[in-house]
Amino acid sequence: MNYFQKYISWLTQAFFVVSMISGVIVVFAYYPSNAYDSVQKINYIIPFGAFFRQLHYFSSEAFLVILLIHIAIEIYSKKKKDIKISNISWNYSVIALFAVFILMFTGFVLKADQSANAAAQVAFSLIKDTPLLDNFLPLFKDTLNFYWKFFIWHIIFLPLLLAFAIYKHVRKISVDIRYFTIALALTMLMALSIDMPKDIALELSVDYIQGPWFFWGAEKLLEISWSSLAVNTVLVIPFLLLFILPQFKYSKIVKVLLFLWIMFYAYFSI
Repeated sequence: MNYFQKYISWLTQAFFVVSMISGVIVVFAYYPSNAYDSVQKINYIIPFGAFFRQLHYFSSEAFLVILLIHIAIEIYSKKKKDIKISNISWNYSVIALFAVFILMFTGFVLKADQSANAAAQVAFSLIKDTPLLDNFLPLFKDTLNFYWKFFIWHIIFLPLLLAFAIYKHVRKISVDIRYFTIALALTMLMALSIDMPKDIALELSVDYIQGPWFFWGAEKLLEISWSSLAVNTVLVIPFLLLFILPQFKYSKIVKVLLFLWIMFYAYFSI
C-alpha cells in the first residue's frame, strides 16, 4: 500500500469517527415523536445545536465520498490476485459501503422536512412495488410513528453493522490522532464556511423536491416511468459487481461494467 492509499484509508476511518461522535451529541436532542420540531430546536434554540448538526452532516458526507475514493483506488490500482487474497475482507468493504448508503438515507429522512418525507415515500414505493422486497416494508414503515423505525435503524442497527464491517475489513477500528485531527479540522471548516441544504418547512409550498444526492438517479428513472423493479435492479447492480469482482475470471470486464454503470447513473442524476 503506497502512502496515498494509506492516507485515504486512515482518513476514511477518521471521518467515520467524527460522524459517530457528532451524531451521538445530536441524538440526545432528537425526538422521533416530534421530529421536525426537534430538528428546528436543534437549529435555533439549543446552544451550538446547529453547529453539531452541521458537523454530523459534513463529516458523514465526507466519509461517504472518501469511502468511494478508497474503494475506487482498491479496484483500479490493485491486480485481481491482490484483491483475491483478501476476498473476505473485500466483501466486508462492500457490506460497509451498502450500510453507509442506507445510513445516509435514513439520516436524510430523520430531518423530517418535506424533502425527507418525499424521499421516504419514494423508498416505500420502491420496496412495496418490488416482489419479495415488499416483505421487508414493515422493517422501515411504522404507521403509528413515522420516524421511529428510521431512528432505530439510524442510531443502532446500521452503525453496528457498519462498525462490524469496517472491523472485519481492516481487522481493527483505530484512529491515528493525526488523521482524526485532520478530519475534524476539515469538517469544522466545511461546517463554518458551507451552508447545509435548507430544511423545507412542512407548511411551505414548493414546486420540486429532491432526495439525497445519491438518490437523484433513482428518482429520475422513476420520473421517466421506469418500474420499481427496474430501478431497484439498477441500484443493486454496483454492489453485485463489487461482490463478484474477486471471484470473476475476467475482472477487467467487471471494472468496465462498473465504470459504465457510474456513467449511466451520473447521467440521470445530473
